[in-house]
Amino acid sequence: MGLARPARAQRRVSLDVTPPGGAGSAPTVSATNLFADPDMRELVRSGFPASMKFRLELWRASGLFNSLESQQEWELIIQYDPSLQRYRVVRRQRGRVEDLGSFATLTTAQGMLERPLRAGLLPDREGSRYYYTLSLDIEALSVSDMAQLERWLRGVRGGTAASALGSGVRTLMLRMLGGEKQHYAGRSPAFTAEK
Repeated sequence: MGLARPARAQRRVSLDVTPPGGAGSAPTVSATNLFADPDMRELVRSGFPASMKFRLELWRASGLFNSLESQQEWELIIQYDPSLQRYRVVRRQRGRVEDLGSFATLTTAQGMLERPLRAGLLPDREGSRYYYTLSLDIEALSVSDMAQLERWLRGVRGGTAASALGSGVRTLMLRMLGGEKQHYAGRSPAFTAEK
């Protein structure tokens, strides 16, 4: 079931959360058509890194007021390296960075980004009604944002006022080129928790 309702009608990113199928199973999360926006696709092909920030929430439906039980966040980043003519994909989650590989084409890199993921958000009250919400923010990063990630990967932290100013100018240029943030969100059907 597709969850996403794009902020703009011409974008067709689709989000999907499949609730746990029974005792011991985990929900599955997937996103497809991540580069449906031609502007974003061209920015990535031109060497601007793209960030895809996911947020999955587990809600307990309890009459008048629903309650947030738990949440999970992760980020996928893709960048084209023109010297190697490869697309590099990394995942950041809970302070860890994982290199998911490099790919010859944007299509094969997109295949990696769109692989279904098993999430660890499980309901803990048997017989209660639950649902998941999933949100996705896609945005092009400036080259300095990616350089900062590279420094972080190497264990170097910091930055200067000059780099912050340069980053602001690059961010403004990205916005003018159509690299604005795109937001998608949706909700799974309600289900009853089983143990």
